[in-house]
Amino acid sequence: MYQTIILGCILLTTVYITKRSRDQHLNLPPLVRYKIPLIGHTLSYMFNSEEFFKQCRKEYGDIFSLYIWGKVITFIGKEHIAEVLARDDAFDFGAVFRKRIPGDAMFTNIDGFGDPKYNAKVVKEYISKNLGLYTERMQTCLNSATQKYIGDFDGQKNISNLYNMMTSIISTPIANVFIGEEESKYDDVINTFAEFTRDVAVFFMIPPLFDLIYPGLQDYIIRIPIRLGLFNPATKHEKVLIKHIKNQIDKRLREKKQYGDSWKRPNDILQNFMEEESFDPNNINYAAVANKLCIFIFASVHTTSRGCTNAVIDLASRPEYMQELYEEQLEIRKKADKNGILPFESLKEMKNLDSFIRESLRLTGDIAALPHLALKDFTFSNGLQVPKDRVIDLYFDDVIQDEALQGINPKSFEPFRHLNANVTASKVSKNFVVFGGGKHACPGRFFAINEIKFCMHNFILKYNFRTESGKIAEKMRVGPITYPNTNGIIFEKRIK
Repeated sequence: MYQTIILGCILLTTVYITKRSRDQHLNLPPLVRYKIPLIGHTLSYMFNSEEFFKQCRKEYGDIFSLYIWGKVITFIGKEHIAEVLARDDAFDFGAVFRKRIPGDAMFTNIDGFGDPKYNAKVVKEYISKNLGLYTERMQTCLNSATQKYIGDFDGQKNISNLYNMMTSIISTPIANVFIGEEESKYDDVINTFAEFTRDVAVFFMIPPLFDLIYPGLQDYIIRIPIRLGLFNPATKHEKVLIKHIKNQIDKRLREKKQYGDSWKRPNDILQNFMEEESFDPNNINYAAVANKLCIFIFASVHTTSRGCTNAVIDLASRPEYMQELYEEQLEIRKKADKNGILPFESLKEMKNLDSFIRESLRLTGDIAALPHLALKDFTFSNGLQVPKDRVIDLYFDDVIQDEALQGINPKSFEPFRHLNANVTASKVSKNFVVFGGGKHACPGRFFAINEIKFCMHNFILKYNFRTESGKIAEKMRVGPITYPNTNGIIFEKRIK
């Protein structure tokens, strides 16, 4: 046993030295000076990221490296972000994600989080191409969910931690589109959609302390309890999905056989899965279908809920814009049918609201985000190089604070600054990288923005809302990433 441990240590040391030797032949980005071995820049990164990054940018330029949690990470500023987003042959966002979230251990039926190309195809062909088809269902679900979770009331209603409630509201139409109208009505289904990402994201919250011993050791350690059957945050959600998916699949196969050509085909992702060549109706792997759905739940619910929560809180923090947005929604509401459902085309008429949402997304507050893995040695246009397997992160705040890219007062919340620029909340550009960029920009952003707009439209028409403190609710920060403020939001029902 001891011989095995010693040989293993020798092998790891040899690999490490060999890699370091190879890296030294590259024109590496400057490594910011640090004083504490092992800890490096971790404390500044976690507790003072905004000011620390500004200082690094000032002293070291657009591309610099930090020593964080036992490994070197390179940060890319505004001049070279586009090079990362345009070169999918050299940089991979999914590779970093797959290391940090042990999908390969949680979802053994589908090889982790699946094939990224297939996942993108599902979103583009099954969802984005059918946005008009889902419009009525999306609004119906949002209206019923708003009534359920906020409701009608006299006086005021104080809602703390709005994000938690918002995940349930946002999950309602997503569940409807994913597994159909019948199963999405069950509370356990909505709870799974709302809570799945939050439960799995525990792996993001665990400090990678083992990487201080050896880079990458954390990725190995977190998979051990899952493979031993001691802990798997996905299991309870998988069971819920399997139960409801089985109900629907069996029912659909039975009714299709019974009614033949007169059978009414359900329009949802589950049905699309059932019509793929790989689906065998005589040998159904319900767990694999459930695991596949988990991928898209993870990708959709949290980001949309976070964006919508921030937009509501941003408006609650700035009530001076409420009347203008209310008047716009009131005018658009005139085009609703007898059930209060707007036509798909009405989304384009929500110009002020769209600009407000884009500004809220722009000022989400993430200092650095969208980490990518270098798939090979890569040379940037300024001559600096990053080695294969280096994690690089995008310095978002370098884009957000640039007056040439954003206009005057780039850090100021100006909700209608995008009206004259002729850009929508879903459009990616060099000054708006929230959804990434290039051909691998988030394919689900159109569905997400539509849902946020319909949700905000409904909220604005039904309620007045403001922060409990009467002040701007600042976002909470963990390292360079922000989360919605959890303080109370006061809702008041509008008097018609």
